[in-house]
Order: sequence, then structure tokens, then C-alpha cells
Amino acid sequence: MKNLSLKYFNDAALLPVALLCFLFSTVIWICFYFIKENKIQKETNKEVPVLSFVHSTKTYPSYRKKDIRNIIWVTGIYAIISFYQLGSLTFPVTTWQPSKTGQDIVFELKTDTNFDAIYTIYGEGDNNSNPDTYQLGTEGIQIYGSNDHHSWDLITTLKKGSIYQYQIIEGNWKYKYVWLKSTNKNNSLTEIGLRSTSHTSFVPLSIEMDGQKDSQYPATLLIDEQDKLVLHPTYYDQSYFDEIYHPRNAWEIANGQDMYATVHPLFGTNTMALFIKLFGMSPFVWRLPGALFGIFMIPLMYGIARRLFYKTSIATIASILLAFDFMHLTTSRIGTLEPFSIFWIMVMFYYMIRYIQMSWYDTTFFKQLKYLALCGITMGIAIATKWTACYSAVGLAILLFSYFFIQYSDYQKAKKHLKNAHLVPSEETFAAHITEVFPKRFAITIGLCFIFFIFIPIIIYAISYIPDRVWKNDGWSFMNVWKQCEYMFQYHSSLNATHPYSSTWKQWLLDLRPIWYYNGYDVNNSQHTISCFSNPLMTWLSLGAIVFTVLDGIRTKKQTALVIVIGYITALAPWMIITRCVFAYHFYPTSIFAILSIAYLFSYLWEYGIAGKSVVCFYIVMYILLFVVFLPATAGFATTNTYIKSLEWFSTWYFG
Repeated sequence: MKNLSLKYFNDAALLPVALLCFLFSTVIWICFYFIKENKIQKETNKEVPVLSFVHSTKTYPSYRKKDIRNIIWVTGIYAIISFYQLGSLTFPVTTWQPSKTGQDIVFELKTDTNFDAIYTIYGEGDNNSNPDTYQLGTEGIQIYGSNDHHSWDLITTLKKGSIYQYQIIEGNWKYKYVWLKSTNKNNSLTEIGLRSTSHTSFVPLSIEMDGQKDSQYPATLLIDEQDKLVLHPTYYDQSYFDEIYHPRNAWEIANGQDMYATVHPLFGTNTMALFIKLFGMSPFVWRLPGALFGIFMIPLMYGIARRLFYKTSIATIASILLAFDFMHLTTSRIGTLEPFSIFWIMVMFYYMIRYIQMSWYDTTFFKQLKYLALCGITMGIAIATKWTACYSAVGLAILLFSYFFIQYSDYQKAKKHLKNAHLVPSEETFAAHITEVFPKRFAITIGLCFIFFIFIPIIIYAISYIPDRVWKNDGWSFMNVWKQCEYMFQYHSSLNATHPYSSTWKQWLLDLRPIWYYNGYDVNNSQHTISCFSNPLMTWLSLGAIVFTVLDGIRTKKQTALVIVIGYITALAPWMIITRCVFAYHFYPTSIFAILSIAYLFSYLWEYGIAGKSVVCFYIVMYILLFVVFLPATAGFATTNTYIKSLEWFSTWYFG
């Protein structure tokens, strides 16, 4: 099936994935056909239309069968695509390191002395064994060959390479003995393999000489996982792009190691470390938590959109737009921090929406405080995952103070209304209730905001470092956490790096510069390439949609428009003044609100009968079709170079 898919669609994964999605969809629709309609959620708040000028809590429509069906359907299809060929569960992990400078190992090739490539891959060694530095890399390791133990020829000198990535040196050699000489006591090497000239296996090796065979790190560690080496490694079998950082940090945490480098907060890395601790170290495992969080974001988007628009149709559209966005898929399938940070940003906005959709004057105080507290807690988690959440936290503050202003406005109107001599008893009672409630609630809420949005996030941020050995010669303390923050700020603010696939915020808005993550070829010479950028139909339409949302929000003063615009601006605006090297994936937080702005536009079109719904449906079909067409460029599925080149629509797009 993969060969047919590659032949006819230039995507070896398309037919298998399509079949899985079809079978899943069929099962879901059949199951829900027989489920009796039930209310899934009840809303206890009721509208209080006693005073027309008061912003009352709206009655939220209950979740019904079609809501649950649509959530499962969209989320399930996305999950199938996200998990398909996510990464290998087989990966070499036992790592050798020298016990001293000048460590020698001699391998013997007993059955076959012909080989035409040397494969090496390294992970991190035992950092705790060396108080001065870290066990990391193959820099300077020399490899010699001999047939008589006397005359040795230098085959190659290894470079440092990248952690968890194969380093392959090709040639044509015939030696009975191979000598590995480490001149750096900080070296680490997980596995070495010699490819046979048949290209079907690795040459069997045995250890003839090992100067540290009785130590904790004998040379046998270099050849004990030959079955885990891959002859034609792709992204599936090794790390790529920033996976040389985050999975390494997660492995260090999981194994109680001194950490090599930490330039981001560690809550998200701790999440990855938990999975590594439970399931071991492999590409699949270090990508699994991000993939799961990417899946969780689909029903979360549905919940946010349904809260904002009160419509199953628009909530479904919003979740589809997220599920079939290029960047969402690509970023969820790589072991970095973005899936965690975006998830928690969405959660904190969800709870703020829940809070500001309630009125102080018809909702119990403690019910509202629950959502305010949850908003502060999840904001703390978001910031403890990645600092970019601070930008969106400003959006929360704007929404909160806007809400305070509305409650204050109702309070002032109620005071003025009480002076009316012609009030009916119910109006007078409710107006008096408002004037009594506001001063108390405002004072208490402001005080609690310091706890929810300052004290608790600081505590969450600080304690997230407790499981981690960030400070090589010192332990955890609040002062050390503060010093680490200073170091991180200095690192990012003074970073003067360049990158051929960097981009600017203006380019993000038009999808002009994807970031190219990976390129490689498998055993069939099929190409695997991965680039990160948004679905062009999302970015291009969202430019008009956000303008429409702004103008309509000014006209109607809708709270929904305010939430979307504030979320969009606060996520994007900081990148307008940041001068360091940035990339397309930094648009990810903004894209959430760009999608909601499109949903806002579609909520109007949906009301225009068949014509409006036809336009929306046509857009959704084209959106999904474009997602499918670009899967080989965004998910790394096997394809041809001719097909990849056909997707480079602009001179600034490069996919390998």
C-alpha cells in the first residue's frame, strides 16, 4: 500500500493514513447513530433581566450528542495523522565514556573484514562523574585500521556531531582490527557500527582490547546494541533540529544528571522527562508528550470556540482549522516545548473566558473565583514552560481589567438608577444589590489577583526546578532560580546568532519563510523532509478576518471580539520589537487567535443561509486538501524530490 501511495500520490503515508481515518470515522458515526440524545453538561446560571443595562451571565447551551461526536471525530482523525510514523521505539542508549585521557579500544572483525561505512551515534554520558565538565560528544576520537596489529592506518577523526544523530563516514576498507582512540576524557559514544559492503547488515564486532573493561563503562557498551542501529536512518530514527537540546535535558532530569544547558524554563522539559523515565529513551517517547498535548489542543479549541460563539457549527470549524494547520502538526511531532506552552496558553485563556462571561451580580463569588484561580495557576504553568507565555499573560491582564471596568460601569449605573423615584421593587432591590456587591468584590478580587497571578505563578515557576540538577555545584534555592532567570534573560537578549531559515513577524503573516527542519533519504531513496509553517489558507484569510473582528468589535462591543483581538495582538506585538533571530514557529501562539478570528468571520457567513454556508464549506474543503497535499513537506512522510520541489510555490520556500 505504501508503494502504491507513493506511486500515485507522491506520499507513501497517504493511503494508509486515509484508510485509518476512514475506518475511524465510520466507527464513530455508526456508534453515535445509536446513542440517544442526552445533555452532557448543565449550566446553573440563569439570566437576570431585572435591569436592562446590567451585563448578566448568559445561559450556556448544554453539550449534546453532536458536540461529543464532532470532538471525538476531529480529534481522532488528527491523532491518527499525528501518531503515524512519529518515531522509533528502538534506540541505542547504553553509553561508553573514557575513564581517563587517552583511552584505547581495539575491535576485532572475525567473520567479515570488508566494510564501507562507519556509523556512530552518541548520547550523554555520566555528567555526575566529572565535576569540572560534561560527558558529551565524539570530538577528536580517532579510528585506525590494521591487519597485523603493527601497521595502523588512520581511517578518520570524528567530529563532535549532534547528540542522538547518526554520524556516518563512508569509504572502502578491509581491516581485521579497528582501533578507537579517545584523546578527550569528556568524550561519550553510545554505539559504533561498521556497515558491510552488501549494505544489508553491520559487520560483527568483538572486543580484543579494552583498558577499562572492569570499570563502570567497559567497551562492550559500544557494541551491545548493534540490533538497534539503523542502516538508513531518517527523522524517524534520530533527533533533528532542536531535539538536540530538549530531549537531552529531559534525559538528564529523568536520570538525575547535572544539566548541560538550560535556556528555557523546565516545566515542559520535566513533562518530557516523566515519559522518558516511564518508557525509556527513544524518538517516539521524547515526541510522545508533545504529540499528546497537540491532540489535547483540538477539544480544547472546540471548548474555547463554543464558549465564545455558543454554536456547535463554529466550534467544529475552529477545531478543524487547528487540526489541519501545518504548524500545529509539525510542531506537535517534534520534541520541543511549543506544544506544552501553547496548550497551557489556551487553557489559561479558556479559564479567563469562563470568568469574564459571568457577572458579579448574578453569580456566586466562589464559583467565579474558581475560574480566576485556575486561570492564574495555568498561567504560572505556561510561563514555567516557556517565557513566550508572558506575552499572552499581558492579554489576560487586559481582559481582566476590561472586565473590572464593565462591572464598575454597571455599579455606577445602578447607583444612578437608585435615584429614580419610579423604580419598581424588583429593580430597586437588584440595583441596591449591585451597589452593595461591587465594593466588596472588587477589593477582595484585587487582593486575590496578587495571589493568583503573582504569588502562585512565582511558586509554580520556582518549584518546577526542584527535580532538576541545574546548578552543578549547588542545589535548589529561590536565589539560584532567580540567578538562572537572569542568565536566561541575558542569553536571549544578547543572542547574536544567524540562521538561513530565520524570518520576521511580517513574513509570518503571509507565510513567506518556512523554517526547514530536516532532510534525509530512506532505503528506497525516498525523500523525507520536514518544514514548519502555517497553512497558507489560514494565514492569508486571517489577515482580513482579524481586521473584520476589530471593526465589528468596535461596532458591536462584543466580548468575543475583544478576547480574540487582545489574544492576537499580545501574542504577536512583542515580536515586532525583538531584533534577535526568530523563526516561523514563534507565530504559533498568534495562530490560535488567527484561527478564532476566521471562526468569528465565519459565524457571520453561517447566518447567510445556503450561500454563506457554501462559502465556508468550500474553504474548509480546500483547507483540508492543502493540508493533505503538503503532508510530505510538514510531517516527513516519504515522497519524491520532484514532488517536494513542486510545493515550493515561492522563492522563499525551500523544502529540500
